[in-house]
Amino acid sequence: MKNFFKNSIVIISIFVLFDFLTKLLILAQTPFPISLFGYYKKLYPTYYPISEPLPFFNIILVWNNGVSFSMFSNNTLIGRFLLIALSLSITVYIVSLLKKEKNIINRLSFMLIIAGALGNIFDRLRYGAVIDFLDFYLGKYHYPAFNLADIYICTGVGLIILNSIINNKKKK
Repeated sequence: MKNFFKNSIVIISIFVLFDFLTKLLILAQTPFPISLFGYYKKLYPTYYPISEPLPFFNIILVWNNGVSFSMFSNNTLIGRFLLIALSLSITVYIVSLLKKEKNIINRLSFMLIIAGALGNIFDRLRYGAVIDFLDFYLGKYHYPAFNLADIYICTGVGLIILNSIINNKKKK
């Protein structure tokens, strides 16, 4: 079990690193200086278009200081640290679940959720907001921009739900 947890840390670290590197790549495409631990709004706009590789997909820089779909985006220092504290608390709880979990699908799911949460927590600590850059749209309707950490979290939650449904059907 100890080896499993060590391997989990390596896997989580790889996911977090990939998220971090994609965000750095996005930041490198903008003309704006990045201030470590600085509030982004003092430096540059919250939205910056980078490229449009497909007719339904943009790569953009969006600073999200809220949670999913920019909810709770009050852009205050207290709000920022409350979101960090809440995210860390949930992450610690999920780590405790990971340590006890026997099901391989749930283990992978927890690792994805932890990696996604850590990726976004690091952004909040570094920049005061989360870097979102994937923008899918249809006509004038744009789905809220997101990043790889968000994909990890959604995939992890989706896998847990799917695995739960499959296991419930097996029990019946």
